[in-house]
Amino acid sequence: MRSRTPKVLHVLCGRPMIDWVIDAVREAGANNIKVVVNPHHAEVAAHLDGKTDVVFQRDPRGTAHALQQVEGLNGDVLVVNGDSPLLTAGTIKRVVDSHRKAKRPATLASVEDPSRDDGRIVRAKSGDFEKIVERKDASDELRNTVHEFNVGVYCFDGGRLKEALGRISNDNNAGEYYLTDVFLHLQPINVVRLADPNEAMGIKDRVRLATATGILRRRILDRLMEDGVTIVDPDSTFIDATVTVGQDTTIEPFTVIKGDTKIGRDCRIGPHAHIEDARIGDRSDCGPFVKIRPGTEIAEDVHIGSFAELVRTRVGRNSKVPHVSYLGDTDLGEDANIGAGTITANFDGAHKNRTEIGDGAFVGVDTMLVAPVKLGRGARTGAGSVVTKDVPDGATAVGVPARVIRKKPPLPEPERGVEHKD
Repeated sequence: MRSRTPKVLHVLCGRPMIDWVIDAVREAGANNIKVVVNPHHAEVAAHLDGKTDVVFQRDPRGTAHALQQVEGLNGDVLVVNGDSPLLTAGTIKRVVDSHRKAKRPATLASVEDPSRDDGRIVRAKSGDFEKIVERKDASDELRNTVHEFNVGVYCFDGGRLKEALGRISNDNNAGEYYLTDVFLHLQPINVVRLADPNEAMGIKDRVRLATATGILRRRILDRLMEDGVTIVDPDSTFIDATVTVGQDTTIEPFTVIKGDTKIGRDCRIGPHAHIEDARIGDRSDCGPFVKIRPGTEIAEDVHIGSFAELVRTRVGRNSKVPHVSYLGDTDLGEDANIGAGTITANFDGAHKNRTEIGDGAFVGVDTMLVAPVKLGRGARTGAGSVVTKDVPDGATAVGVPARVIRKKPPLPEPERGVEHKD
């Protein structure tokens, strides 16, 4: 990968590679999951803490040697490569079920794919499995004639596996103990051929990382569309696996939605929206060209207009933040209107400060609110005002710096818990 980051921690669609694999085997029904880790990859062990058991391979000498470090190889033993994020739970379960039905000492998955160059499965004249020849040991003739490849998903009888692991050698070009050599001592072998070659893809470099990311991205979008979300142009839409989107929401082109984001029903997002770690309530819309940053919570029936940016901000029901506005560290009440070009200046050079804007407030265009500051319920600002002091409920402030020029009785408190009517 040419990276300081261990390969299995590289991220695809919002999740580290290893998490895709762990979730697939867990969903397939595996328990007592153990991950064999290089001791130099402390970041991997830290990431897995609390998720699975970690076993260190302190002297890496191949895949069979890695498996020898694992204790308790009893019953059905499932082995999966940690760099195979495209494997699905359904495929893994199919391999395990086939293994149990065949009642053979070992089962492996294969794929027919002339574009690959991995370990090749060599079959006898009868068509039965004979052996696996690793890429480094394959002759030119074998490379040109055999295109059935080992996927790296195995299911073993644990007792037979332990015996076979003790019988293999490292007499090969790499000087390693290959796990695939155990099949020489576990005949006959059950082979399950996969229908989708993509599931067999191991991530060996950033080119394959990008390819796998594209495949996972399309799976995510297909699932959302099947669940009732409209994706106008899947080819230009990027949504992480960690995102949830409600029914009848429309995602316009060139939208990126990342992290722990939750979007409600009947929303419209984009085009050219970027949303990360945010909450958006039902029937709200964001875009085009909006940026919703982490910590933002947008309630129901809210309008976020073109080129707006929000971070660590809460927006109340039925409020509007249209056109080229920036709200940072802001609490915006219900039924409020933010004029175009408004900025809440939240940073004083040392600390981030909050701005409060009350229910029913009306902020004039090009207003700057210098935090910490509070604009009361039903208060108003004139266009171009710079608000440096609190404005009381119902008052109007104008100027640079803004001064209160008119006061009105405060608005009645809204009845909490009463549903708003559309």
